[in-house]
Amino acid sequence: MRGTLLSRRRSRPWALQRAIGAVCVCLAAGLAGAPAPASAAAPTRAPGASEGDDSEGAVVRDVVGPLRIAWAGRDTVRGGRPDGATIHDAHVSRPVDPEAGARAELELFERQHLPPTVALHRAPPEPWLKALALPELPVRWSESLVAYLHYFRDDPKGQSLIRGWVKRMGRYEGRLRAILKEVGVPEDLVFVAMAESGFNPRRRSRVGAAGMWQFMEGTGRVYGLERSFWIDERLDVERSTYAAAAYLKDLRVRFGSWEMALAAYNAGYGLVMTSVGRYNTNNFWSLCEIESGLPEATTHYIPKIVAAAVVGRNRGAFAVTPGEVSPLAAIDYAEIEVPAATSIASVAKHLEVDPALLAELNARYVRGRTPPDGGPYPLRVPRERERAATGLGARLSSESAGLSTYVVRLGDTTASIARRVGASESAIKQLNGLQDSAELGQGVVLAVPRGKSASPAAAGDRPLAAVPAVLVPAGHRLVFFESTRATTPRGLAEAFGVSWEALIAWNDLDPQARIQPGQILQVIVADRFRGEASGVRVYESTEVDHVIRGSREHLDRSLGRRGLVRRGYKAHSGDTLEKIGKKFDLSEGDIARINGVPRSYSPKSGEVMVVYVAEGKTRGTVAAPDPGPIAGAEYGASATASETADGVEVEPPADLAGTPAAEAAASTADTAKVPGQQGWRRSPSKSKGEKGKGKGKSRDSKAKESKSKASASSEPTLPGVEDP
Repeated sequence: MRGTLLSRRRSRPWALQRAIGAVCVCLAAGLAGAPAPASAAAPTRAPGASEGDDSEGAVVRDVVGPLRIAWAGRDTVRGGRPDGATIHDAHVSRPVDPEAGARAELELFERQHLPPTVALHRAPPEPWLKALALPELPVRWSESLVAYLHYFRDDPKGQSLIRGWVKRMGRYEGRLRAILKEVGVPEDLVFVAMAESGFNPRRRSRVGAAGMWQFMEGTGRVYGLERSFWIDERLDVERSTYAAAAYLKDLRVRFGSWEMALAAYNAGYGLVMTSVGRYNTNNFWSLCEIESGLPEATTHYIPKIVAAAVVGRNRGAFAVTPGEVSPLAAIDYAEIEVPAATSIASVAKHLEVDPALLAELNARYVRGRTPPDGGPYPLRVPRERERAATGLGARLSSESAGLSTYVVRLGDTTASIARRVGASESAIKQLNGLQDSAELGQGVVLAVPRGKSASPAAAGDRPLAAVPAVLVPAGHRLVFFESTRATTPRGLAEAFGVSWEALIAWNDLDPQARIQPGQILQVIVADRFRGEASGVRVYESTEVDHVIRGSREHLDRSLGRRGLVRRGYKAHSGDTLEKIGKKFDLSEGDIARINGVPRSYSPKSGEVMVVYVAEGKTRGTVAAPDPGPIAGAEYGASATASETADGVEVEPPADLAGTPAAEAAASTADTAKVPGQQGWRRSPSKSKGEKGKGKGKSRDSKAKESKSKASASSEPTLPGVEDP
């Protein structure tokens, strides 16, 4: 051990420490309101590969135990949704991190080389360290700090990472330091942005943190950062820096030391407060050495930021001087006003400015253009091009004159919107920066071509609504809704003014399963309900083929749309499923599935097997038997509706108490926050009409009670800021 040490050591084995650290990260996410980093399946990219590089050596891969799995393949299986997404997540922005490979190398260094002890030196432990100028932040000579400094100075991978950070720092350092000074915090907190994002304002993490300061949405909202379909101010360099400075200043007031304030910035102040109360110390370094004191990533976070600040104060010692790195030139910009729906690429073309630079200066406009309604909107341009922008507003207005707006209704897709406005689906996506129909939230205003005629509906577009039977009371009617990738339980319940539990009962849904695009749901609404006024696209009963799910009529209608009919075949002696299948161009598996038998099943002579055959090719068949009874049909047929203060709700029949359908507590956005923890509840849940009739508690009430108990030992918390 170098130098004189203050004795601080963890007694637990190194492997156990890491396992506990991983648990702590999950606890941090739960207590602080922020998701836990998915370190168990971190995506990696080949060194030097860019985001658009699809070459074999550049394939992004998830590391899962000993496996390295192609990220694109897993993404396809997940349906384009992130790892751990619940049924209440319609769309989550994809991560953006051009430095993913370098950060993965940094994490590997931390796992392999940072010491398993919390060892503090009273003085710099090596001669070269004594000559270094120190930053405004508190410097404690921990073994981790020394290890980071060696990594940034001596390791080629560390040198590459710090050089990239210092290079990008040149563009923003002056403006960021000025804001930090204005707010009244140390200017060297600029190195928090270095560790969080490498000074990339467009970075998005796997857990939803965004921008140069990696704000989670909830914390950003508290500190005045707007987020909508068109705008995300977490990506705005100036506004997010003011927010980060204010947040860090508030944390410093709360905890009294910058080390504890930075720990709270990383892990969430709720977790840090809980750790202080649980282990009875307000010393960051003491919490680092106590088992389960702080997440391991947080114990690394402070030494990493201090190391980056030391590098920034001693660039010659780390070979990152301007002559060695060639930092990006500082950018001085001015703000001009542009009309609604202005394309940033178009402005760049008019002003002869690098489109990538202009997009970065205006990263808050996440769709590549200003919102199509309202305006004018501020747009940042290099100051030397400000004069060239004189009169630009009129030219841009004429360009956007060919655009109109469209307000998204629940149930819309890019394809259906394109048909309604008479445009191509690709044009709708391009105009609005859309990658996925799941982004189409109710009420979003889109830019669409003006003056186009709606495309006529194709023949046969009448949806087949195969649903359980329900009894519709007087004063109500049945409407139908076709789900999309943007459909969520909460969105449905709010749009129709009914409970999620009622929708489950009316449609015999699994309350824990995701509603899949294309499912047709039935909803009992009051006669006064109007879909257009409620912002939801519905079908009336006269606009669908309404059949009882699983009935003979349902099967016949469904097969008819595929040019098939349902017939029977009377088996002969020696027939097998394979032989029968060959007669009707069906596989052995098809016959087994249709008749609900194993593939090894041997039909008896004279037994009638159901087959699906092409229309006009029914020779050798007989009338098919009626389909068997439908599981849960009794529940659907018996479900009735009653009017309550909150709208229409279901009343499950009493004779079904104890069945899985009746006992299943509906998953909600609150109860499904932790992936893998939303299972069937076996104690019966109570409907609104049954409240107070028993002592059983619903999952939601238990969650509220749990939150109430937690608040007794720790304060309510803001969502935390993601680990770097």
